[in-house]
Amino acid sequence: MRWSALLLASVPATIVGAAACSAATSNGGPFGSGAANASGTTSTGGRGSSGNTSGAAGGGAGNASSSSGVSFLDAGTSSGSGSGGSPNTDCPANAQMVYVTGEPASLWSFWPPTFTFTKIGDVSCTSPTHMTVDRTGTAWIVGSGNVYKTSTTTAACALAPNWQPQAGFSDFAVSFVGLTNNDTSLYLLSASSSSLGKFDTATGAFQVIGTPSLGGPGGDMTSRGDGKLWYLQAYTSPHPLYQIDPATAAVVQTLSVNAPGTGAQALAYFGARFYAFESGGVYEYDPVANTVQMLGPAPLEVTGAGQSTCVPTVTVDAGTPPPIQ
Repeated sequence: MRWSALLLASVPATIVGAAACSAATSNGGPFGSGAANASGTTSTGGRGSSGNTSGAAGGGAGNASSSSGVSFLDAGTSSGSGSGGSPNTDCPANAQMVYVTGEPASLWSFWPPTFTFTKIGDVSCTSPTHMTVDRTGTAWIVGSGNVYKTSTTTAACALAPNWQPQAGFSDFAVSFVGLTNNDTSLYLLSASSSSLGKFDTATGAFQVIGTPSLGGPGGDMTSRGDGKLWYLQAYTSPHPLYQIDPATAAVVQTLSVNAPGTGAQALAYFGARFYAFESGGVYEYDPVANTVQMLGPAPLEVTGAGQSTCVPTVTVDAGTPPPIQ
């Protein structure tokens, strides 16, 4: 399962460590009449000292070394600065962060460089199990076999207009892989059958691509801007991390994430690293160094996490989130 969160234009209440949950009512807006209870609650701290140590627990509030810049996935767009980077030329600021959802049903932003979670609001339309984000900054949340479009500024949500429940997809991980803002291909991996499907969010067309050779059903899926899907296997330790070709459903390669525990996971990507959310903790996996670091606790029981393909692709160890307009 999976998680995520975002900074809002509301008055934040900052706390260190585990997050508290205060609420102020916000109107639903274009995502439906379901009201979002935006609180602006912020949770910081948890990132340990610099360097990746396998299974090491995180320490205080991340004072990581400064970054020389932020490189976004889009070739040819402007890079950011050490403070987190200016907004991407074709991606809004709220598409350049990680988001998480879970129990209680709510949506949070997550800024990995400072280990900061900020509550956006309560998710009123479903009990979330998975999620992803597109390049416009809209979240796509899964619950009860349906897909819901969700605002990353208010958490207001509504059933995706073209979605119809699909046989064999009662619960599923989701991710986009496209690098253009008009990408409408949302990929789904069934939690029961491990079948890979593709849903066209513009037309409603749905097709089953195939069944990748995985160790078993259950887990979460994301992308890191390489045109491939990445799927983290649940209920086993260490956790296999599969790279899947979205065109054929073939497994391209398999890595191993040595995060403890055998529960369900949520998976996201940011700044050349994967982030796995499991058993109340947040784990950072560096696929180049092949190391895992436990950063600290999450402020909710995360069931879904995700990000768009606008996030940085090089290591970012310091800086603030991009300003939300």
